[in-house]
Amino acid sequence: MKTPEFNSLLIQKNLTIATAESITAGLLSSSIVSVSGASSVLKGGIVTYSTELKVKLLGVSPETLEKYSAESIETTIEMVKGLSRLGLDASIYVAITGIASLPVTDYKISGEVGQVYLAVLYNGELFCFQEILQPESSQDTRNQIREKAVMFAFERIATVINKVDN
Repeated sequence: MKTPEFNSLLIQKNLTIATAESITAGLLSSSIVSVSGASSVLKGGIVTYSTELKVKLLGVSPETLEKYSAESIETTIEMVKGLSRLGLDASIYVAITGIASLPVTDYKISGEVGQVYLAVLYNGELFCFQEILQPESSQDTRNQIREKAVMFAFERIATVINKVDN
C-alpha cells in the first residue's frame, strides 16, 4: 500500500495515528506527511532510535531490552503501550523496530538483517507482526529495508483497521 492510499483510508475512517519509530527513524511519519491532508491524520511521531530514549520517553523496561534486545517484539509492544500513555489522543498507535543493517559496535541484536517488528494498538486491541524484508538489490540495502518497513507498516495497519471495523 502506498502513502496516498493509506492516508485516504485514515481520512475516510476519520482516524488519526501516532508513531514510535526505531528502524524507520521517522520515515513512517515523514511518508504520511508527504501527502497533502496529512495534518488531519498524523498526531505526531517519536523517533526512539537509542535504547535510552526507548526507556526515558516510552517507558520500555531496561530488563526487556537486556533480555530480548531493542529489536524484538517484546520491546515493540512496550514501545506502543508507552506511546499510548503520552496523551496524544490518537485513534491508532504504532511502534516499529527492527534490523536494517549489522551494527558497527558490539551491540546485542536478536534476529537478522531485514527483521522488522510492528505493534499496532487500535480500539484497545493490540496486534503484533513480524517479517523479514529482503532488499531488491545489493546496493543501499539499509534504506531499502527502511522503505519496505514503511510499506509493511501501512499494509498491516490497514489490515488491522479493516479487521476491527468490519
